[in-house]
Amino acid sequence: MHSPEERKLRVQLALDAAYLAVWESTIHDGQVDRGEVIWDGQGANLLGLTSNGFRQSYCSFLEFLHPDDRSHVRDIMQNAVERFSDYLIEYRVVWADATVHWIAAKGRVYAGPDGNPERTLGILSDVTERKEAQIALAEQKELAEITLGSIGDGVITTNVAGETQYLNRMAEKLTGWSCEAAKGVPIDKVFRVLDESTGELFENAALACLASGMTSGISAHARLIGRNERQIPIQDSVAPIRSKDGRLHGAVVVFQDVSIERQLKHELSWQAMHDELTGLINRREFELQLDEALASTKKHGESHGLLFLDLDQFKIVNDTCGHIAGDELLRQLTAMLQSHMRDRDILARLGGDEMAVLLLNCPIEQAQHFAEGLRQAVNSFRFVWKENIFEIGASIGLVAIDATTISALEAMSAADRACYVAKEQGRNRVHLFQESDAALVHRHGEMLWVTRLNHAFEYKRFRLYAQPIATLNGTQTQHMEVLLRMNGEHGELVSPGTFIPAAERYNKMPAIDRWVIETCFDFLHRQHAWHDERQTSPNANPADAVYSINLSGNSLDDDLLLQFISDQFQRHVIAPGQICFEITETAAIGNLLKAKRFVAELKKMGCQFSLDDFGSGLSSFSYLKNFPVDFLKIDGSFVKDVVRDPISRAMVASINHVGHVMGIKTIAEFVETDEILAEVRDIGVDYAQGFAVGHAQPMMLRENEHA
Repeated sequence: MHSPEERKLRVQLALDAAYLAVWESTIHDGQVDRGEVIWDGQGANLLGLTSNGFRQSYCSFLEFLHPDDRSHVRDIMQNAVERFSDYLIEYRVVWADATVHWIAAKGRVYAGPDGNPERTLGILSDVTERKEAQIALAEQKELAEITLGSIGDGVITTNVAGETQYLNRMAEKLTGWSCEAAKGVPIDKVFRVLDESTGELFENAALACLASGMTSGISAHARLIGRNERQIPIQDSVAPIRSKDGRLHGAVVVFQDVSIERQLKHELSWQAMHDELTGLINRREFELQLDEALASTKKHGESHGLLFLDLDQFKIVNDTCGHIAGDELLRQLTAMLQSHMRDRDILARLGGDEMAVLLLNCPIEQAQHFAEGLRQAVNSFRFVWKENIFEIGASIGLVAIDATTISALEAMSAADRACYVAKEQGRNRVHLFQESDAALVHRHGEMLWVTRLNHAFEYKRFRLYAQPIATLNGTQTQHMEVLLRMNGEHGELVSPGTFIPAAERYNKMPAIDRWVIETCFDFLHRQHAWHDERQTSPNANPADAVYSINLSGNSLDDDLLLQFISDQFQRHVIAPGQICFEITETAAIGNLLKAKRFVAELKKMGCQFSLDDFGSGLSSFSYLKNFPVDFLKIDGSFVKDVVRDPISRAMVASINHVGHVMGIKTIAEFVETDEILAEVRDIGVDYAQGFAVGHAQPMMLRENEHA
């Protein structure tokens, strides 16, 4: 038998070996905080004191504890006293050197002779290393969860059985499942994905990953079905979760909401296939569908009808009321034409005022009847713009698509030629393509324009108009652009867009440019003379305005043109500073060396020079610094969209800024509304030209105006 002292010594040695200490606290009147705490040497060490036992009041003991733990320790021990139960508690003590140590205390409440709680007896141990490791691990876990919760991707993890284990906040938002509700639920119930092109569910990617152990992705057409059945376009990837030794523990699914990206992709795809103005399919898409129709004729023996429509009065609307009116006409006419289409018919805008219709499964006799009905519908249509009412006709070319048709390109060309014949035969009619049409169109087209241009010279059918170019910066100089028109054989006014391409093709433009120069100089000379006879104030003479005369690219190759211009100045006694010659940027780039010499010689004479359609070329700014011009006319394709398109506005602002840096005045053309006028004025453009400023008027002497 060992003596009590020996047994106590053995217990103490065992406690020391295990780094344990014994503590005891007394209880007075059932309250722990009225008693004392008794420490052995090892317990004192845990408080950061010397290895000697001592007694202290419970309240003094609490002073060693971290302030945040004092109430908690007292409450746990008091609760154990009141319930006569054991307790287990962990708390922090702060040593004299300010270091913090974690203590684990396990104790039991003992009763005195009267049966009331008398003392507690417990074992203490230093668990600082364990607690710090736990805290570090918890912080890492919290940081990981915060990171996963804050990223824009949804993250879902499963165990090896395919049961959902975790969802971050984005995954909760996209799936409609909370992490708590989803935990333990099979992944194919939480993460359901269908193919938006077929509407069928995909095989669950996470389960497939668990089965194969391989990383995978999902189709670009995937849509997530949320808990509330809401569908969201997503893209995702799935990967296995493995331990260091390679054992499979589960799978992780990472996915993104790509609603905006996919919508943008759809919009871009739509724009690539459709005409923005009318919403109809464009030429490229129409040709693809025509290819499919042609393939069906080869395979199934079907026959189709192809119609080409050309609006007979579209240019008149554009010239009279501007491009905004022309755009509105196309929109209204599109709606009317669509109302006459069968469900299977295909209507397209090919460009400008040209449209096409593909009549699927339609014999040629039926197609002719349909085309005539369409022509009558267009002929009955009335377009109203402000105080103007226009009748619109249509010339329609028709061609049969059957097994004998060689290609879609051949069919399009045949329909185009048939449409041309319809126009040449008097317009507003339907013409069914004949094999003889091709030669007729080619031969007749050449002879027609050569003859019409020659007759215009012979019968003096060319006319000059002037359109004001308004100053926007308060200067007093008047500026006009000289515009060319031609009277047709029936008295109609033919716009330059109709005959200028033909004149350029048949080398008639140098002669036309010379006629414009001579006629304009003669007008200014006579206008000056008329003014000198009737006026005394020189400031009132409108003939002192600057007049811009357009020159074609062909005229740059006319080596005698400079001498002709010099002769005209001497003959008509016109101040060279009144004349501003104008060529397009495209023409200047196409023959840069000749254009530079040409401009330099004109500047020597005292003329001014303007570069038209600036910004349409790809290298505009690169050569401008070596091109001595006075004015830049900003390309109208940017100006007309300056109010609604920020890119167009930026282009106008950039050209204006560069021009001003180089000392060049800027002119905005196509200024057709007050809104556009206000915008270019705000940008700082120097001049504006368009219907919002003034319409083109015939150049007439004043005595003729009052005649």
